[in-house]
Amino acid sequence: MMLEKAKATAVALFLLFPLSLPAVAHSVAGNRIFPATLGIDDPGVADELALPTYTYIPPDSDGTQESDVSFNYAKRVTENFAVSVGSGQIFLRPGGSGWSGVSTGLKYHLYADSGHEFMASIGTDIDWGKSGSTGFSDPFTTVTPSFYFGKGFGDLPKSLDALRPLALTGQIGVSIPTQSSTTDDDGNVSLNPDVLNWGFTLQYSLPYLNANISEIHGPEMLRHVVPLVELTFQTPLSNYDDGANSTTGFVQPGFIYMADSWQLAFEAQIPLNSASGNGIGAVAELHFFLDDLFPSSLGKPLFK
Repeated sequence: MMLEKAKATAVALFLLFPLSLPAVAHSVAGNRIFPATLGIDDPGVADELALPTYTYIPPDSDGTQESDVSFNYAKRVTENFAVSVGSGQIFLRPGGSGWSGVSTGLKYHLYADSGHEFMASIGTDIDWGKSGSTGFSDPFTTVTPSFYFGKGFGDLPKSLDALRPLALTGQIGVSIPTQSSTTDDDGNVSLNPDVLNWGFTLQYSLPYLNANISEIHGPEMLRHVVPLVELTFQTPLSNYDDGANSTTGFVQPGFIYMADSWQLAFEAQIPLNSASGNGIGAVAELHFFLDDLFPSSLGKPLFK
């Protein structure tokens, strides 16, 4: 009981962090633009729409192949504070299809240092139990407070110009189930662990190189591409079944094509170990920045 109260207190403190810091443009610190990435969230706050996000998961040990098509919509309430909602369809072969659970989020932009191309945010995601189709969503709700950061390396000396387009982003959070265990129809009980979710991206921005260091000669497309690799991990912390405490995750190499008000991203999903999956999957996303597309209507905060 005391543990449950401690969890609730931690989440409440996260949600009630004071909203009083200066506003900055979303996902921008100085000359650095941090694009929206696929494995972890970027460190900015924005009016944006990811539609669609397509994920291919190769067949598991039972031969079941999964494809997911989902969306996520984020809306700024103030310059620094946004809410979001997302869901999607899951397609199993064999197994049919159904809606995944609904996910909602709160995110607050904490800090930006333009000179050092650094920014940070905090947020809380809630995956609502029983909010999707039966068998396709969890029967319990999970709350995940997280910290997000981004750091560009444009502040390196000019003698290291080749490294200045590099950027690092990261996310760390803890998923806390509201139900400690689940009992299936046959009476079998499985534990729902608290899980550390963590990951980072390493990016090399050709748009940054072209705009701030040296003009890129060649196809125009090259001036819009950000090659990157993402690493995402999940580590059970407590309340896990015997033998279920190994870290799982993916290495996700890919690229992002950045236009003025939208972007297209593609990444492979390579399992970290056998517990993470049986083959190489893929994820692709079309992402719209509504604050650039509709700055006077859909893309502006509800309150100044």
